[in-house]
Amino acid sequence: MPLKRLNDIPGPRGLADQWSMYRRRYQMGHVLREISQTHGDIARVPVAGLPKVLVSHPDQVREVMVTGAQYFGLCGQDLLRRVVPWTLIAIEGQIHDEHRSLLLLALRKILTRRLLATTILRGAQALSTLRDGDVIDLYQFARGVSLAIAASLLFPAEAGDEVVSGIDHTAFLNLMSQSNAWFLGMPLAFQKICLLFDIRHSLKVLTNRNRVRRQLTAAIKTASSLPRSGANADMLSLITDGSEVGGRMRDEFLEDNLLTILLASYDTTANSLAWALWESSRQPDLQSRIATEGSRLSDNPTDNLEWSNSAIWTDATLQESLRMYPSVWATSRRTLSDYRLGEFLIPRDTFVYTSQWVTHRDPRWFSEPQEFSPERWRPVESNAEAVSPSQVAAPQDAHEERPQFAFFPFGGGKRFCIGKALFDQEATYLLASFFARWESTPLENCHPEPRFGVTLQPDRPMLVRIKHR
Repeated sequence: MPLKRLNDIPGPRGLADQWSMYRRRYQMGHVLREISQTHGDIARVPVAGLPKVLVSHPDQVREVMVTGAQYFGLCGQDLLRRVVPWTLIAIEGQIHDEHRSLLLLALRKILTRRLLATTILRGAQALSTLRDGDVIDLYQFARGVSLAIAASLLFPAEAGDEVVSGIDHTAFLNLMSQSNAWFLGMPLAFQKICLLFDIRHSLKVLTNRNRVRRQLTAAIKTASSLPRSGANADMLSLITDGSEVGGRMRDEFLEDNLLTILLASYDTTANSLAWALWESSRQPDLQSRIATEGSRLSDNPTDNLEWSNSAIWTDATLQESLRMYPSVWATSRRTLSDYRLGEFLIPRDTFVYTSQWVTHRDPRWFSEPQEFSPERWRPVESNAEAVSPSQVAAPQDAHEERPQFAFFPFGGGKRFCIGKALFDQEATYLLASFFARWESTPLENCHPEPRFGVTLQPDRPMLVRIKHR
């Protein structure tokens, strides 16, 4: 049977559909899910420019990300390369692999030496600013504490606070929210026109980037005069010294990678943690379970090394947050040559979207996928509290043969998120320690919804009133 061609792939594609996609570009996750539900696991997406195809079956997601990854390249990176040309998310090939190896080894050193102590310290500082009866924005709280932790791990203590103070949150968040999958899928000339229409915002973003770059330059200079190894070494010191990570990163690559890791690590962690806090605030029983686990935490980092093994509800809540609200909600690749995908021959230079938002909410893999249900991630054994998360083979509602990439919040293959282990420890501790001290109740008529920018952010403040336990 001959392979079907691009024009045979079902899905909306007319001018009216493209206009509708433009109007709903900040609800693009919902649009992609509708397209998948209506037209199947391989469907056309109505974004102008090069052809766009959505792939949503886990087996085909795995093919794009892992088994056939060599046939796909990055796409939509032209604008990004003009801002941070040498960052991991904008480059491919040997330089990418070398940088990734250095950064991954440095992150592992930090994970084992400093992460838990830094998270406890910065978490305690953030919690100490809260007062009984306060109304707080959970996203703002999560953003602040995750940024403080990221800066403490990346830079010498003498420079970290200075770098954080140089970040204009509003400009950065505007950049992340306005540059979404629709925008990055358009031709570069159109992207530039869009930026010109909002020249004040564009200038603010560039000014903010340049200010933070100056702070990074100062941090690098500070690091060069300090001891560069040992238990208290920060990531910048490790990758500029190189003795513990197999080599040093060249100076011209440092700023791009540090800037991207700083902004990406705090934004993605803040998003997932904020949604976990928000959904837990809507379920008092879940809060109580997490609080019980959090009450077993100690101020001494070494006493908490085995704590996460029994934090079943805390872990399950974060897993469910990653399922329902994946911070990176979609990825895209470009075919480097004609490629067979299922029954279709996808031509060269086609954008292939994979979407965590779409696949994670597929009822074939998760029952009642629109419901926030941490129970699905708990062990099947009745004595759940005594079971380590490492023993949890599958959620309770899982089909026996659920495909591996039915759940892929951190991507997959050689571009798998290098910060996953840091997120796991940091978010687990912060979620449990928050509810160990506070009860939270959403304000009436406060209903944040996801906004689909580069990352998945709430479209309005997540306002809750807190009460001391």
